[in-house]
Amino acid sequence: MRPFPRKGFTLIELLVVIAIIAILIGLLLPAVQKVREAAARMKCSNNLKQIGLANMNYESSNGTFLPGVSRTGCCWGTWMVAILPYMEQQNMFNGYSNFGGLDNGGGFPASSNLRYAGGSNLTNVSSRQLSTFLCPSDTVRQQGSITMHNYVLNAGNTSFYQADMAGVRFGGAPFGWYEDPATLAAGGDSSPVVFGSGVAANGKCGKPRNIAAITDGTSNTLCVSEVIVGPSNGDYRGFSWWGGGAGFTTFQTPNNDGAPDIMTGAGCGGATLTGYPSAPKMPCTTTSTASLTRMQLARSRHTGGVNAGLCDGSVRFVTNSVDLATWRSVGTSQGGETLSLQ
Repeated sequence: MRPFPRKGFTLIELLVVIAIIAILIGLLLPAVQKVREAAARMKCSNNLKQIGLANMNYESSNGTFLPGVSRTGCCWGTWMVAILPYMEQQNMFNGYSNFGGLDNGGGFPASSNLRYAGGSNLTNVSSRQLSTFLCPSDTVRQQGSITMHNYVLNAGNTSFYQADMAGVRFGGAPFGWYEDPATLAAGGDSSPVVFGSGVAANGKCGKPRNIAAITDGTSNTLCVSEVIVGPSNGDYRGFSWWGGGAGFTTFQTPNNDGAPDIMTGAGCGGATLTGYPSAPKMPCTTTSTASLTRMQLARSRHTGGVNAGLCDGSVRFVTNSVDLATWRSVGTSQGGETLSLQ
């Protein structure tokens, strides 16, 4: 008997099968990426909603919204500390010492320097990465031992000094920041805390607002939005334990390639950001001018826009093409505008 003939693929048949598989993968991969990004955007939106609701719970307990920064400005705690008990992180909150900068006059020696990176604050709080404050579409990074996050509170429509700027009238903000421009213009918020000496704004920063002060209405006023995490060492965007990295303003539209984040008092890392789907470049500078001062703009790694939460706890996806006047109007709390995000 003749042996049973051997069956198998010819080389041409194998190449055809491989080519078909490659084509199918090429067709499926974008769809998979879109599904993953949709899931990440939904998770990001949920994170923002949790922050908005925590702010409302804080208001119910304390009679005011969260302070954007502590009363001494840059380095003695931001809203990230104050919100912890309302995000199921009471133990972390208990582990933070010296919120508000009481090094001189609060029972601590001046040399203790209990800032966000001082002593137990670093060990118990600022070295901890909190997933609720991270957007899944961005990259997790740290500056040294200190963690960075993606969500920041609304400091208004101009700059962190919350004053008129470059022809734009400051229309109020739901959260207090560096509210003493005359003292802080030279970077006074980074000075050692000595109450009564004229440095560190004499404890004037971060004054909390009550809900009645949001005269534009909570559904017409931004509460929280996204920022990018600085992609290199020395880029302090997203460094939200520090006052200059804990907020955003609506002076320019989201993901604006033509407008830099002005990280005065910190650094930009010296790197040009590329490969972000929202915009090819996201500029940064450390130089403030008389007409363009400290700010961080809303930015994300989502395609086409950013997630943003309003003061009523709702969340919107805001496109990069949003009208600038509309964006500025929802950045104010007392502007009297009739525009809103719909």
